[in-house]
Amino acid sequence: MGLFHHKHEGEDAYGQVYGGGRPPHELTHELLAGAAGFEAVRKYEKHREKEGITGHHELGEEMLAGFAAAEVEKLFETHHYSHLEKERARKEAREQAHHFWESGHGRY
Repeated sequence: MGLFHHKHEGEDAYGQVYGGGRPPHELTHELLAGAAGFEAVRKYEKHREKEGITGHHELGEEMLAGFAAAEVEKLFETHHYSHLEKERARKEAREQAHHFWESGHGRY
């Protein structure tokens, strides 16, 4: 699996997947994972802000993984991705989300 190394690559993947920049049948596991991972980080950041979390959060890594898995589920429910394996997409989205978080924020 190839990780997107920069957050702007995740943002580009997000636009291609969530913004309709690519038809669903052209998506790869990597592109879907990058988009879902990027969105998971956005949702986790909003959660931390809403809860007033500024420092280390002991469940942060698990929460981010949950957001990533939920994004993949949502994408599979709303689009036809029969050419992709859902479990592989979930795993790669979790890895991508952790990579984006660590490269931008460090600790959870």
